[in-house]
Amino acid sequence: MTWRFVGANFDQMHMNTNLEWLADHPDCEVVALCDEEPETSTGSFERAVSDLDLPDDRVYDDLDRCLEASAPDVVVGCPRNSLHAEFVERVAAYDVGVAIEKPLAHSLEDADRMLEAMADDLFVVNWPVAWDPVKHEVKRLVEEGTIGEIIEVQYYGGNAGAPPEGSWFYDPDAGGGSMADYLGYGATFSTWFRGGELPKAVYADAYVPEDLAVDVQSSTSCRYEEGLSTLQTTWRLLTNPWEIQPQPAKGYELVGSEGAISTRERGVPIRVTTEERPEGYAVEPAPLEARYETLATYLVHCLETDSEPQGPADPAFCREAQRIVETARRSVERGERLALAE
Repeated sequence: MTWRFVGANFDQMHMNTNLEWLADHPDCEVVALCDEEPETSTGSFERAVSDLDLPDDRVYDDLDRCLEASAPDVVVGCPRNSLHAEFVERVAAYDVGVAIEKPLAHSLEDADRMLEAMADDLFVVNWPVAWDPVKHEVKRLVEEGTIGEIIEVQYYGGNAGAPPEGSWFYDPDAGGGSMADYLGYGATFSTWFRGGELPKAVYADAYVPEDLAVDVQSSTSCRYEEGLSTLQTTWRLLTNPWEIQPQPAKGYELVGSEGAISTRERGVPIRVTTEERPEGYAVEPAPLEARYETLATYLVHCLETDSEPQGPADPAFCREAQRIVETARRSVERGERLALAE
């Protein structure tokens, strides 16, 4: 069976990669593209139309007309963070599946709107690193008890920053800032590694330069029953990590009761230390299961097996992890440690 997909809204830079995955999958067809604000996509919408060689009658600037005419099975959407809930509610009216770009939502309130709207249809969150074999290998090592019980996670994520001229990433009302951009990664994947465990309380701080309206650095401390975890974000790296791994390296450090795991050591994808091997050893990640190779393979798996998304792809799971992000945002505003938001 060939599944029909629409790509809609190009605010997030990952849309072109998502469409490439769909175009390369033998069971997927991109039947239409839509962008209601192509001027904000910095050319990515036009590039997608050209790459897919779509005729004019399959290119739209109105989402409703696009969905009515193209009748997709799934809509892959990359709107800016603040528009996720509105976008999903519009698409839900057509009784089709949705894959929304990370993070799940701009707020917990928006997340709940989206979950309600998509209660009866396929709903997936696309974290680009969910298709990274390193993350799955770390999860496997933890589940096998390699380092015992996790007692601490340190996360450092970011990039070199986007050009601020006209970019919604520098608009706080649109969901801009390094915290909104990257804390969701740390919160979601640290929660996944910890088997769903959430902190009791959160304290966060952020740095907003005088010439900007959003933060370029943030630090979040999560208080668990048995200790602390720290999640840091930045737009001040020398290089973008998808081009050259910066210094300091981005990634995760997991401290367990019987060892530790790092994805931040140069030269090896994963390094493990244990009580039996305190000098440490490198681990090469196993090949991904076919369903985890790309967003396209995962969506096809869910459609063909009529299965619900799991882990970081599951919006309900992401909603729980987003409680950390929501509490961190409120903590920055109030300047105090807060109990985890509900």
